[in-house]
Amino acid sequence: MDTPLTFLELPNSTLDEAEVALIRAPFEGTVSYGKGTSAAPDAILRASWHLETFDEELEFEHEGNVRYCVLPAIVADANERVEAYLNRVTRVCAGYGLAPPFYLGLGGEHSVTAALLKGILKQPSEVTVVQIDAHADLREEYQGSRFNHACAMRRVLDLGVKSLVAIGIRSTEKGEYELAREDPGIQTFYDHDRARVERFEELLEGLRELSGPIHLTIDVDGLDCSLCPGTGTPQPGGLSWEKTISVLRALTVEGKGELLGADLCEAVPQPSSRVNEQTAAKLAFKIVGYRFSPRRD
Repeated sequence: MDTPLTFLELPNSTLDEAEVALIRAPFEGTVSYGKGTSAAPDAILRASWHLETFDEELEFEHEGNVRYCVLPAIVADANERVEAYLNRVTRVCAGYGLAPPFYLGLGGEHSVTAALLKGILKQPSEVTVVQIDAHADLREEYQGSRFNHACAMRRVLDLGVKSLVAIGIRSTEKGEYELAREDPGIQTFYDHDRARVERFEELLEGLRELSGPIHLTIDVDGLDCSLCPGTGTPQPGGLSWEKTISVLRALTVEGKGELLGADLCEAVPQPSSRVNEQTAAKLAFKIVGYRFSPRRD
């Protein structure tokens, strides 16, 4: 029987009473390099127990102000086909009736993102998806599957979302690059632009001006490798913690849009380190803090 874990060691609320619902999708059915993403959701929750509940930047206390519901993990059955599992994720999420409450998906590999959104979003054509990632993930198929983690954002586009804003990309094959360049619904901030101060400020200003509902998807390999040394497909470079926080602030306390929810994928716990899951737990903590604290300039 699945025993729910807690976030920040705070009491686990019921879904009806919660402001934040945490969805665990511990799946790694198409990983193509390093393995271990299936252990990430529970590791992230346990890592959160070692965070304070008070955010000194926001002067915001999570305890007493945000109620969390950690939902039962959606675990893949033995020999379950990838498409069958992802369809089940969609059905489970649809049954919860989320957004509201604010939802936070914990993967698992990045293929789970489209399945989560398909079950949660009522009107995807109104939603902007903001992606932090090292990889474009825009392949039509990879290794014989349309549901491979390398196709994650292509399947999100298939849902008919309003637009995709990709940040930190530094690994893309030619076809993905051409699609991103030619599709007016895709905006890409490549990692080689990161050092150009004016380009990064342009990105932040664009995020602040986004209107309507927003979903944030974070593949932790979009961050600097020192923040996610065990992720499955690491790439040199990536966003620093400070730049990542700047992106989160632009989407929330500084922005015009409404962050409906987020997902965190591709963290891989390591036997001799807690960095991967601690980084992901802190990201979840900051996302919720920015979303629920009083808005500040």
